[in-house]
Amino acid sequence: MYMNFWYAAELSENLTDRPIKVRMLGFDFVLFRDSSGVAHCLSNICVHRGASLAHGKVKGDCIECPYHGWQFKGEDGTCTKIPSLGPDSKAPARAKIDAYPTEERYGLIFAFLGDLPEAERPPIMAVEEWGKENWAITTQGSVWKANYQRSIENTLDPAHTEFVHPSMGYQGDRDDYDVPDLEVVDKDWGTGVMTTFVSPDLPHEKMKGLKGEGQMEAGAGNHGTSATWTFLHFSPHAWAHQYGFNTPVDEKNLRRFAIQARNFRTDPDMNDIINERNAAVSEQDRVVIERLEPALTPLSPTEEVMVKSDAVVVRFREYLKEWEKRGWRIDSAKVEALREEKAFAIPSPARRRSKGWAIESAPTTSPGLTTQTAAE
Repeated sequence: MYMNFWYAAELSENLTDRPIKVRMLGFDFVLFRDSSGVAHCLSNICVHRGASLAHGKVKGDCIECPYHGWQFKGEDGTCTKIPSLGPDSKAPARAKIDAYPTEERYGLIFAFLGDLPEAERPPIMAVEEWGKENWAITTQGSVWKANYQRSIENTLDPAHTEFVHPSMGYQGDRDDYDVPDLEVVDKDWGTGVMTTFVSPDLPHEKMKGLKGEGQMEAGAGNHGTSATWTFLHFSPHAWAHQYGFNTPVDEKNLRRFAIQARNFRTDPDMNDIINERNAAVSEQDRVVIERLEPALTPLSPTEEVMVKSDAVVVRFREYLKEWEKRGWRIDSAKVEALREEKAFAIPSPARRRSKGWAIESAPTTSPGLTTQTAAE
């Protein structure tokens, strides 16, 4: 798992007047809205005695610890009140917790989990169709007992469609089936491919005749470590574009937020049908991914046999290696080994501006290098 990227923490509609505990990248965070309704994301561990802030209360622009009433500002994580010291006391300089930049976009609350300054941060993956005329949008969420990288690589794999998704392939019954040579195209912060293939007509009665049996254009790619895009062009005029924001809960669990835009049959009455179809396709993937062994992608490429249809997956792994060299990969094994006796936090941007933090930064698998963008 990698820090210094934006992750979808929660659906905006789910964050109301009470704090929410969210686990991402193997760490716990508290989400809450301040007195102006602005969403904030902080490390969940109180630096006093380790209490869970998410089980406390929102007090104005602060979150109040349920153990001793210490209050921390959502904006920067500084402690503004320690009741036991009296009303006119000043909190020690070390009484601060990590606060992470947040943005609400596409009906989701995104948190930037890392310490990069604003100018150097990878952007949130754009949903270009959001708010545009002649496009209908649906959003769905799901939870998988799977490693996020396994899920991403499944999205980037064009060969699985023929066998995993009956509505998109022929279950291997075509003697002339193959995956054409892929022209992988790098974009800012990721890679992807578009290709054409033969697929059957869509099964639902209200979807029949959309494309007819024959050639269609499709493709997929990644943006950063855990966001994906999948484009399905059933005809020159009927397109479905799906954007996946995959947030690792930990190494073996995953939350998936899927936004799909379509420019055909945009009547709201079709939304339930579209969601039902998308959920069925997602479930077909989940069943396969949750059974993979090992649960995590093998450390060595020699432990797998890769072929030409894996070209996008191979390029994605190269990106991950680049980001690991920059010190962005979290050493999950070390965190788990010490969890019983030691707390860590994903370092926030404030750690580059000040010292004296009670909770140590999460260890990484290699020393950090310069903070330059992957697109350079």
